[in-house]
Amino acid sequence: MDTFNSEVGGRVREKRLALKLSRHKLAQTVNISDKFLYDIEMGKKGMSARTLLRLAEALNVSAGWLLAEKRSRRRK
Repeated sequence: MDTFNSEVGGRVREKRLALKLSRHKLAQTVNISDKFLYDIEMGKKGMSARTLLRLAEALNVSAGWLLAEKRSRRRK
């Protein structure tokens, strides 16, 4: 499993849950399948820039926030 995809997917899931959105509702909003969103959240698949931007918009965060490395890694 790709660490980068896992971190990005984890942030997507974290924010989705904080907003109390179902996976189905977010997938519909972003126009992707529930399965693909699950794979993104689990770090099994990456996504296109277009999907990243749609997810960021739907989650009210910047694409940069979704892509940002963990703070501990940036300070190295």
